[in-house]
Amino acid sequence: MAAEGCSTTELARRLNVSVAAASQHATVLRNANLITTSRRGKSVVHTITPLGAELLGSEAARA
Repeated sequence: MAAEGCSTTELARRLNVSVAAASQHATVLRNANLITTSRRGKSVVHTITPLGAELLGSEAARA
């Protein structure tokens, strides 16, 4: 997930999973405070949190 975030549909496409699966995974990550989710128009955008970036390492923190 890019630092600027992506929609659930884009997340599903990037991971080659269904939109429903991506949504379920996003819920788990959000509940763990690893991503945040906000609404942009008709879609939602998932963005990595500082904690999520830290857990992924310095490469994700710079993204």
